[in-house]
Amino acid sequence: MKRTTLLIASLAALAACSSAQSLGEGERLNWRCDGDKAFSLRFAAGAVEAYAAGQTHYLQPTGDGIYSNGAVTYTEGDNTSLTGAPGGPYENCRRAGMLRRLL
Repeated sequence: MKRTTLLIASLAALAACSSAQSLGEGERLNWRCDGDKAFSLRFAAGAVEAYAAGQTHYLQPTGDGIYSNGAVTYTEGDNTSLTGAPGGPYENCRRAGMLRRLL
């Protein structure tokens, strides 16, 4: 039992360290944020398609882990966020569903 718990915790920690860009192109990545807010995105042709509050935002790379269209910005890192999108701001976001994917 202890080994299983340790294995699951280790796998979850490794998964949390991996970048969203390690996903295959087109795979959806779901985020859960402070204030019970959520959004999802996928990488396509070097850009990001972010889905929030029923709207799609096409974001181009503007820096290391930063994608924007001038109005909406997705920032990936220690404090992942999506700003400028309706229903936001989406702050202090964490990848959702990682444990289920690992099991």
